[in-house]
Amino acid sequence: MSRALDFLLRERPQAMEAYFSFLRDAGSRLDPRTRALISVITKVATQTERGLVQYTRKALDTGLTSEEVLDALLAAFPALGLSRIVWAIETLIEHDVPGFAAAADAPRADDAAADSARIDCGGLEALPRGRAIRRGGDGRAVLLHRAEDDTVSAFKAYCTHHGMELTEQGIEGERVTCSLHGWQFALPDGTCVRGGRRALEALPVSIENGRVLVSWPGT
Repeated sequence: MSRALDFLLRERPQAMEAYFSFLRDAGSRLDPRTRALISVITKVATQTERGLVQYTRKALDTGLTSEEVLDALLAAFPALGLSRIVWAIETLIEHDVPGFAAAADAPRADDAAADSARIDCGGLEALPRGRAIRRGGDGRAVLLHRAEDDTVSAFKAYCTHHGMELTEQGIEGERVTCSLHGWQFALPDGTCVRGGRRALEALPVSIENGRVLVSWPGT
């Protein structure tokens, strides 16, 4: 319970007890799984991040599956709208809620069969060592890092929060900060060091005739 609720319970005990009594009675004639799904939907409607994660986990604890939670959100589409549903799924992925993070990390069937595009990022000697460098664009921007031993790592230059493109202005040494919500990533491994836990998506790198080539998965 939050400090604010503790304060209200202490200062206005009768009013708050009436409120909690109302909450206990509301939905008491419904089965626990139905109540859990309604609670999840209300947290999505108000876009309450902490409550959404908490109540989704409670819903899963009642025996519901992540597929059933997703069905409930989609059934509430007329009230929630697409943007809130997308926000909810992104939130559950970021917090590693079972059934959502695993699904997000699973490769799509068409990805394996799709051809990869190779992005020419220039000569190896043109890349400074020990800092992030941005190359490419038009939906295929990449971040590069050249180590002291000339090993090059590459990542999609898009924030793992809302997909915002990471720009030159956000680069400071080996750190890259998203201009939208301040999520920050560290190279050379692409880990998220501020804002969330999802690392940047790594890309295969090859060096041919002194040029750095990055493979971008086909779509």
